[in-house]
Amino acid sequence: MSKVGVTQLQKRLDGLLAFLNPHWDFVNCHMVNYLTDQHWTVFLPEALRREISGQEDVNLAIEDLFWSEGNEVGKRFPEWRGFLEKGKQERLAFHPELLTKVEELLEGQENAAQLSIREFMSAKKCHEVELTAALVDHLVKNSRQASYIVDAGDGKGYLSSRLALQYGHRVLGIDANAENTQNALSRNRKLQRAWNGLTERAELQSQGITPKRRGKKSPTRDTTKSAPALENYKTTARFITTELNFGALLGEHFQQLPQEDSPNICLTGLHTCGNLAATCLQVFHAQKDCRLLCNIGCCYHLLRERYSQQEFFGNKGLMDMQTDYGFPLSRYLQERQVRMGRNARMLAAQSIERTLDAKELPNVTLYYRALLEILVCRHAPQLKNELQVGKVRKFESFQEYIKKCATKLDAPWLAAIEEDELQSLLQEYALDKHYLDLFYLLRMSFAPVLESLILLDRLLYLKELGYERSYLIDLFDPVISPRHFAIVAIKPPT
Repeated sequence: MSKVGVTQLQKRLDGLLAFLNPHWDFVNCHMVNYLTDQHWTVFLPEALRREISGQEDVNLAIEDLFWSEGNEVGKRFPEWRGFLEKGKQERLAFHPELLTKVEELLEGQENAAQLSIREFMSAKKCHEVELTAALVDHLVKNSRQASYIVDAGDGKGYLSSRLALQYGHRVLGIDANAENTQNALSRNRKLQRAWNGLTERAELQSQGITPKRRGKKSPTRDTTKSAPALENYKTTARFITTELNFGALLGEHFQQLPQEDSPNICLTGLHTCGNLAATCLQVFHAQKDCRLLCNIGCCYHLLRERYSQQEFFGNKGLMDMQTDYGFPLSRYLQERQVRMGRNARMLAAQSIERTLDAKELPNVTLYYRALLEILVCRHAPQLKNELQVGKVRKFESFQEYIKKCATKLDAPWLAAIEEDELQSLLQEYALDKHYLDLFYLLRMSFAPVLESLILLDRLLYLKELGYERSYLIDLFDPVISPRHFAIVAIKPPT
């Protein structure tokens, strides 16, 4: 298994920053201001703009460069092709030497067949839970030490339940929201009651046998088989910081743990939100009992940046509880005072893979919101860059969208705008709708590059601290689960 070193990671981060530095304003622009601030002219290099001279060119470029992913034979849009190719070369997918495969990490262990149990969760969540639970189980078993698992950001208990019920591990789920912890226990009780039937169905399906409809008792079912005990899964509502003593918490919830003992802890988390992912890495280092780490992060826009200014957080109450910075973590990027910005982090959480797979253009709401900003500049200029509209649903036209916005915002000035002006606005900017679509896709092509910066900063943080056995794993199918990378770290034996 190839080892990724500090110098190697520093060099790759240098390459990422060299590519991103000319484009920070571009990736931090707000699509709301696309029309008012003339994003097409301001942010696109002249060489790219020269190759697009109308709606037909826009449509051809979207088809050739994105839906066909540049595979079309021909010489159209060479500047665009070159620009997009440079960005692709910066993505983690193009640097497999920095990634570790699950098979390499397991070091020859036989990978047990996974049970596909889709009840009580979506197909996406099923995919994520199956793969994460199997990886955590292998890590714990390979450590050859009795371990407790702490699931950070437990939520509804999807991962915790699987680890406790299928693999028999002792799991403590921790979530900042007390309602989530209660819902997780309730869900686990329902899952526990149905567990034997669900596992039987999954085993039959894995053999290509169609199981009987649920509710019909199978003649082959072992009715003497008891459901797994609920005693090995507990939850608690706490806000996780490096000061939270996991060992003491486990002692409170698992009576069989002798108070004088220091438990071995595997700290895991499936799509830990915002700063929680970075906090988990810091907890892993700060608490000697944490021997294993397996973390998949998400919601990069909620990261607390050390050097970024003018941050806005919709969930301000949660953000005010943060005591540590989530980016950058590594000394290397801190010395360079690297900052991303909230819009860049928002972009990092978007999925170019899913967009390309579905050939999906942005929702018309994005265009309508940009038109609304023109109306703001005309009729309420003091509100430019201040109006927060949020989601607007169930409208059939731009005029209806504006009416709904006026009601939602309680804005008489917006409600008073004549329909003639709205119709004229639509006609004036009709061509810009198509340019906006292409601009949106070009900007989204930066998403995996920005995510690479965040993930490699986390891996470098662990390497700088001396954790040689720390890895970045491409764990999920990116079309099914856009946040598909896991950070894994293993402390050396004591």
